Amino acid sequence: MRYPLSGFPSALRMTLCVLLVSGCVPKKPPPEPYRGPTEAMYDVVKEINRNNNKLPTLWASISKMQISFLDEKEKRHDETLDGTLLYRSPRDVKVLGHADVVGNVLEIGSNRDNYWLIAKKPGPDQAWWGRYKYLGDPRAKPIPVSPALVLEVLGVSTINEDFNAIPVPVMRFNNDSDAYMFIWNAKLPDRWVAVKEVWYDRATKRPMKVFLFDTSGRIILSARLDKFKPVEVPELSKDQWPMVATDYRLNFPENESSMHLVLDEVRLNRKNVPNDVTFRFSPDKLDVSTVIQLDEDCGP
Repeated sequence: MRYPLSGFPSALRMTLCVLLVSGCVPKKPPPEPYRGPTEAMYDVVKEINRNNNKLPTLWASISKMQISFLDEKEKRHDETLDGTLLYRSPRDVKVLGHADVVGNVLEIGSNRDNYWLIAKKPGPDQAWWGRYKYLGDPRAKPIPVSPALVLEVLGVSTINEDFNAIPVPVMRFNNDSDAYMFIWNAKLPDRWVAVKEVWYDRATKRPMKVFLFDTSGRIILSARLDKFKPVEVPELSKDQWPMVATDYRLNFPENESSMHLVLDEVRLNRKNVPNDVTFRFSPDKLDVSTVIQLDEDCGP
């Protein structure tokens, strides 16, 4: 049976006509580019640092940690865990992955001198570690998930306000994304190279995206940051509490690894943690069957 269009309400007739003509539902138009005033680089950095200076430490519970990586034998490991994230400025970080019954099975860590990844049973039962003084040395072996790179995307570090210090930052504005884009550049013997790029939301100055590059300009890490929450600072009024991302999506294209962290509770510390003991590292006390020192061939 055929129904004439005249028998339908006018609004429905219009919708049917659009569908008949286009063959699909009309797409939502993209947001208009921002064309209003912007700020000077120094003022943007001041605002970013004002937030991050209030975060000398961070303790956060992880409600979901999804991690996927390839070991040196090209075997893929996929884990879904919960856990804890700990941070202390400027370079101390630890991500603990917890599984029911067996306890902590994954640890990604960094301190002033060392960086490490520990994956216990029922995972690969293996640990990788190296020393920062040899990080980037061509003789050093790669690590499946680099703590040094994870540290770069937390979005809680301050920016050096000496804009001539290497790595040198430059800023440009992206009208379409309504974001300040900072690119840090380093000097090689024969040229300058980009090493890091961070996008900050214009209105909030919160980090949105992070990209880290090798010396050939290839992305070694890309990350998206979202769902910011306030961190209580007792001596400050609530409207002055710093904000931190609670949803991190990290991709390491060079070694086909990825990580998705969802933070739940966030605070400066919990029962005086993190502290000095939190970030201690002893390569001879790792409780795994295989330990790989990544920079063993680099020197003492």
